[in-house]
Amino acid sequence: GPFCLGCSHRKCYSPIRNVISQETFKFHFENLPFAKKRKDTFLCYEVTRKDCDSPVSLHHGVFKNKDNIHAEICFLYWFHDKVLKVLSPREEFKITWYMSWSPCFECAEQVVRFLATHHNLSLDIFFSRLYNIRNPENQQNLCRLVLEGAQVAAMDLYEFEECWKKFVDNGGRRFRPWKRLLTNFRYQDSKLQEILRRMSLLSEEEFYSQFYNLRVKHLCYYHRMKPYLFYQLEWFNGQEPLKGCLLSEKGKQHAEILFLNKIRSMELSQVTITCYLTWSPCPNCAWQLAAFKKDRPDLILHIYTSRLYFHWKRPFQKGLCSLWQSGILVDVMDLPQFTDCWTNFVSPKRPFWPWKGLEKTSRRTQRRLCRIKESRGLQDLVND
Repeated sequence: GPFCLGCSHRKCYSPIRNVISQETFKFHFENLPFAKKRKDTFLCYEVTRKDCDSPVSLHHGVFKNKDNIHAEICFLYWFHDKVLKVLSPREEFKITWYMSWSPCFECAEQVVRFLATHHNLSLDIFFSRLYNIRNPENQQNLCRLVLEGAQVAAMDLYEFEECWKKFVDNGGRRFRPWKRLLTNFRYQDSKLQEILRRMSLLSEEEFYSQFYNLRVKHLCYYHRMKPYLFYQLEWFNGQEPLKGCLLSEKGKQHAEILFLNKIRSMELSQVTITCYLTWSPCPNCAWQLAAFKKDRPDLILHIYTSRLYFHWKRPFQKGLCSLWQSGILVDVMDLPQFTDCWTNFVSPKRPFWPWKGLEKTSRRTQRRLCRIKESRGLQDLVND
């Protein structure tokens, strides 16, 4: 299962204590833009029943990195083994974390999987400092946490006061803010919001520029068109859809592979997934998507693309045919899909205004796609 570290790590399953010293709190939770010699992560947690008028703390305490295992992982395994089994699956519970550092990408990955498999739990994460924020994987997985339903925010004065009151051996003293606490909060918050804006939704200008489906004369314009992938997961049980935006990075993994890594980590089966792509998949991505779908017959995957990528080349045609053979639905975006993509990923409040020639070009591209599908038969095209 996703939460099995083995017997050698059982000692990591318990909180270090219920409170920390004032000195530890002030040193490790100071929200400096550049914090030196603060390698440990402290995680102060509280578990309460959700939607209670006066929430009573069912469990609370403090975790810390130990034996190269991060505090978040220690909490998840402890919670899974010691707490989850005594909580009613018919009730909803809220978990609150106050953290000295935001989660790294590996811990965020585990938290996403945890939330995806425990729908009666919600998680609020308040962090003092963003961890290694230049790392694209850290940025991506912070967005994934938000998309999975977690609240992620920088600690403001109120959160520092709450943390001091509940988790610090304060001797009855009130919390006294350190110098530049609010200035540093604004810095951490602005960095987080910048990441969430950049990686979760596209601007209107970027959408029109990147999803434009008309033929262009200048090759340099094609080089400016980026390979975006928007996805939306719809659950059969009526749960709130999960949405996300992925972008291929030059010289690194394509957006389709990033998408597959995410879906594999969630161990999904009975869901419907709709993807909107600026470009149809390359041969390698197509083969990997097809292999993934063949192993999951209950999963419905529908891919819409704005433009066909090197559609006149044989390997790219064979890649597209492998998608159809695996049961993946592949179509060209038309006005309804552009509108749906706009509403879900750009602006739900402003209407989508189609450019001139959108539908005519879409029909032409769809006919081209159909010719690829029908040419010499799918099996012959894939096997030759």
